[in-house]
Amino acid sequence: MKTWFQYAQNTDDLSRSGIQCRICQQYANALPSAANEASKRGMTFVTESGYVPNGHAKDSVRRKLQRHSSSLFHSEAINWMKEKHHSILARQINEMNRVAKLAQTKRDEITARVLTTVYAEVKANVPFSAHNLMVDLQIKNGLDMGSHHRHRKSATAMAESISMTMHKTLLKYIKNSKDLPISIVLDTTFDIHSNSYLMIYFRILENSNPMMFFYRFKRLAQVETGQRIYEMLIGMFTEDNILEGIKERLWGVTTDGAAVMTGNRAGLVSRLRPWAKNNFFQHHCAAHKLELSIYHAFENFPYMQHLDTSINSLYKFYMRHATKRKASLLETSEVLDKVFYELKRIYRIRWVASEVSALDVIRKSYYLLLTNLENIISTSSDFDDESKATASGLLKTLKNVRYYSLHLFLTDILKLLEFESLQFQSARGTFIGLQKRHNDLIRSLEMLKTNNGPRVIDFLNSCRCRRVVGPTADIEYRVRCHTNDLSHSDFVCPAGTDDSTQRFELKQPCSRLRRRGCSTDATDVGLYPALSEIRLVIIDSIVSQLRKYFPEDDYSIFDVLNPESLPTAETLHTVFTYSSRIIPLARRFGMQDESPVSGDSDSDSESDSRDNIRTISGQFSFLINSLVTSHKFDFCAYRSRGPVKFWSHFMEKRTVEWLPKIKKTDLGCPNTAYIICRG
Repeated sequence: MKTWFQYAQNTDDLSRSGIQCRICQQYANALPSAANEASKRGMTFVTESGYVPNGHAKDSVRRKLQRHSSSLFHSEAINWMKEKHHSILARQINEMNRVAKLAQTKRDEITARVLTTVYAEVKANVPFSAHNLMVDLQIKNGLDMGSHHRHRKSATAMAESISMTMHKTLLKYIKNSKDLPISIVLDTTFDIHSNSYLMIYFRILENSNPMMFFYRFKRLAQVETGQRIYEMLIGMFTEDNILEGIKERLWGVTTDGAAVMTGNRAGLVSRLRPWAKNNFFQHHCAAHKLELSIYHAFENFPYMQHLDTSINSLYKFYMRHATKRKASLLETSEVLDKVFYELKRIYRIRWVASEVSALDVIRKSYYLLLTNLENIISTSSDFDDESKATASGLLKTLKNVRYYSLHLFLTDILKLLEFESLQFQSARGTFIGLQKRHNDLIRSLEMLKTNNGPRVIDFLNSCRCRRVVGPTADIEYRVRCHTNDLSHSDFVCPAGTDDSTQRFELKQPCSRLRRRGCSTDATDVGLYPALSEIRLVIIDSIVSQLRKYFPEDDYSIFDVLNPESLPTAETLHTVFTYSSRIIPLARRFGMQDESPVSGDSDSDSESDSRDNIRTISGQFSFLINSLVTSHKFDFCAYRSRGPVKFWSHFMEKRTVEWLPKIKKTDLGCPNTAYIICRG
C-alpha cells in the first residue's frame, strides 16, 4: 500500500480532480515558486487537461504511479520529510528538557530557600517549633516556599544534614592539608538538666588566615575528669579518621583554668603532652583570665561588693517579678521624655563588656531612676510598704556622691578592660602584639591613679558643687568642681534635658561633724569611702592581678613577629641581630637553632649570613630581607594593618616558599613558616 498516495480534489470542478503524492506536494510547497511549478508534473498524475484519463493515457498514469516511489524527486521529498520530522522531534525533546530543567531548578530554589531559612533559625537560636512561622513570613514577603518541609521535623532533618555536610567538609580540609598547623579550643558546659557537655573547636588556617571552626559538641556521660575528656577526644579523632593528623600537627591547646583541664597530674593537658608529637602551646583562655583578674582584684574590697549588690538589687527591684514597678519606671520615662533602657545585672564571672553595659545603663538612666524611686516612696503612691522600704534604701544609695563617683570611676576602668576583653574574644586574635597591648593597658590604668577618666571628668564639668565637709563650707553651689570635691561636696547635676528645672542632687554621707540636714544615715560613711582614699589601692590591686594572670614571659616571645617591630629599609643592617630573637620562640615549640648568634654587633658579614642561613634565625633574616627589598611596597602597606593581615598576605603569596629548603621539620615546611603560623 502506497502511504504517499493521495486524492487531490478540485472543489471548483470535480471532473478536474486528480491524484498526487502527499509527500511530494508538501515538499513542493516548501520549495521556491519556480521549482514548485517544475515539479507539479512529476507529482500529480493527471492529463494535460487536468482529469484522470481513460484508455492509453490511463496506462501512462499507471506507469507513473508505479515508478514514482523510485523517482529522484520523491527520494528528495522523503529525505526532506525525515529531516523535518527529526528537527521537530529534536525541538520537542529540547522543549521537554527545558521545561523539566526549569521545574527542577524551581524545586531546587525552593529547597535552597527552606535550607537557608533553617540555617538562619539555627544561627539566630530560633526554636524549630517556630519553623512554620518563619516559612509563612517568607511567603508573605513574596517568596515561593513550596508546599513541603514546613514541619519542625523537616527543619531538624535539614539542620542535621547541614551540620553533617559542614563537618565532612572540615574533615576533608584537615585531611587534604597535610602541612596545616592545628590548635584545639575546648570547654565544658551544662544544660538546664545539669547534663555536662564538651565543646570542641579547631583553629586552623584557611587561605592563610586563622579561622575558628566548630568540631564537636558531645555529652559527657560519666564524671568530668581529665582522663575521661582525653579518652573522648581520642575516640572522636579515631572515629573521624584524623587521629594521626591531629597528633602530628597539634601546636596549641586552649582551655579554661579548671583542674580537669590544666591539672599537672590528672588534667587533660598533662594527658595530651606525651601523646602529641610536638611541644604544643598550652593557653588558658585570655578573656577568662582577664575576668578572673578583675574578680580577684575586687573581692577584698567591701565597698566593691556593696556596689555590685546595689546594682543587682536595682535590677531585681525593677526587672524580677516586678511588672508594676517596671511599668511605673516606663511611665516615668514617657513623662520625662527620657529613653528607657532595660536594666542589667552583674554576674559573678562574665565578660567585662557585660559588666560595662550594666554600669552604663544605670549612668544613662540616673535621673530617671531617682525620679521614679522618689515617686514610689511618696505618700500618694499606691505601692506596698515593702516596695517603699526597698525603694527608699536604693534611693539613699543612688543619692550618695561617693557611690556615684565610685560607679563612674569603675566604669572608666572597665571601659579600658572591655576593649582588651573583646580583642581576646576575636576569632582572628593572635599572641603577636599581645604583650604590647597588655603593657599599654597597665600604663592606662596607672594613669587613673592621678588623672580622672572621661566619665568622672564629664560629671565634674557638667555639675555644680558646694563644699559641706570641713572647716570652710560653701553657702552657694559653684561651677568648676575639682576631684577633691568628690570627697567633701554635695552636687547638683542637670538631667540631660533642655529644661533647667530638671536636675538631681547628690549628697555626701553623714558624719559626726555633719548631722543637720543629712539625707542619709551615719552608717553610710563606711560603705563607700571617698574616691581619693581608694583609687590607688583599686588600681594597684588590678595591676597586680593582671601581672599575675598575664606573666610577661608568656607572650613577649611572640613580639618578634610583630610587623611594626621588624627592621625597615633604613634599619636593615640590624636584621641578623633582630632575627636572633626568634630563637626563644623556636625553642618554645621544641625547635633548636644549630649555631650561636652573636648580638655584639648590629651588622654581620656576608659569610655570617651564609652560615646562618642554615639555621632558624638565618631563615628568618632571609625572609625579612626578602620582604623589605623585594616586596617593599607591600611591606610598607601591610606593616600597619596588624600581624594577622600582614603575615596572611605574604603567606598567601607563597613568600615563605622562597626560604631555603635546607632545614625542614618532619611536616615538610620551613621552620620559620611554622613559627609564623603558630604565632
